[in-house]
Amino acid sequence: MQNNKKNEPLQDSEMIKVSRELFTDGLPLPAEVFTKLASGQYILLGKKADKCNLSSLHLAQDKTVEFFVRKTEYSQLISYNLNLIKKTVKNNNLGANVKMSLLKGITESAISDLTERGVYVGSYEKCKQIATFVQETTAQIKDMDKFIDIFNSLPGDMVGHSLATSVVSMLICDQMNITMKSTIEKVILGSLLHDIGLKEIPDEILAKPRYQWTEAELQHYESHTLRGVELLRDIKEIPSDVLSIVMEHHENALGMGYPRRIRDIKIHPLARIVAVADCFVDLVYDSQKSAAVRKPEEAIAHIEFAMGQPFNKPAFLALKQVIHLTALQKKMNISS
Repeated sequence: MQNNKKNEPLQDSEMIKVSRELFTDGLPLPAEVFTKLASGQYILLGKKADKCNLSSLHLAQDKTVEFFVRKTEYSQLISYNLNLIKKTVKNNNLGANVKMSLLKGITESAISDLTERGVYVGSYEKCKQIATFVQETTAQIKDMDKFIDIFNSLPGDMVGHSLATSVVSMLICDQMNITMKSTIEKVILGSLLHDIGLKEIPDEILAKPRYQWTEAELQHYESHTLRGVELLRDIKEIPSDVLSIVMEHHENALGMGYPRRIRDIKIHPLARIVAVADCFVDLVYDSQKSAAVRKPEEAIAHIEFAMGQPFNKPAFLALKQVIHLTALQKKMNISS
C-alpha cells in the first residue's frame, strides 16, 4: 500500500498497532485499517467509512495477524469506540459482551502505543491480563453512560494519555507488591480519571506551551484538579479514594505541587503512585507539556536529576524498576 500523499510506502513511524476488537463488523470503519506483511510492507484491509467486514477476510482468520492504523487517526479511532460504547449502554438489545469487548480493545491499543514508545509492559499474556482488568474495573460502574461521556470529553489525545497512565500505574503497583484487587481497581479508576478536570480548561490555554502561560492561565490550569473532583461527585460508584487521586495527583513529596502544596506524608498513598506515573507519561508522550518527547530511560533520568526526584521514593523506585526491565527486554531482543 502506497502513501497517498507522497506515493511512497508507509513507514513504521507513521503507524500504530491497534486491537482488532476496535473494529465491529457491519459498522463503518473509523479509519483506514492495514496489516503488515513479513516483508515489512503495509497493505490496506479496509477503507475509512466502508462497512467493516474484517472478520470475514481470509487473512484476518489468523489471530496472530496484527492490525494497524495511521497515528494521525488513532485518537479519532479511540473516540469513535468510546461513543460506540455509550450507544451500546443505551441499547438494551445489545449484550454486555459488546461493551466489554470495546473497552478491552481500547486498553489493548493503549498498551500497544505504550510499547511502541519503548515501555516493556510484559509478555503477551501479561498485556491481555492488564487489558482485561481495566475492562472489568470500568464495566463495574453502573452509570456507564455518564462515565463514558465524561471520559470521552477529555481534550486532544488525553484519553490515550489517561489509559497509558493507568497501565503505568498498574506496573508500579506490581513492582510495589500491591496485589489487593480493590486497591488496584481504585488506582485504575483514579488514573483513568485524573485529568478529567481538563475538560473545563479553555482549549487556547491547553494548546499553548507551558512556558508561554501567564500567571492567570497557570492558575486556571492548576484548578483542573478541583474541577475534576466536582465533575465526578455525581457518579455514586466513584470511591473517595479515587477522588483523592484526582485531587492530589499533582502534589509532590517536597510540598511544591498543587492544589494544596502538601508533602509526601499527607498525600494519599494511591495518589503518590498516579502522580509519578502521570509525570512519566507526560515525558514520553506529550511535547506540549515537556521540552521534547523522551525515551523511557531519558524520562527517568529527567525526573531524577533535572527535576530532583520530587515524588514518593518507593513509587519512583518501582517505576525505575519497570524501566530497568524494559532495558533488559531490549537487550534480550537485540541478542536473540
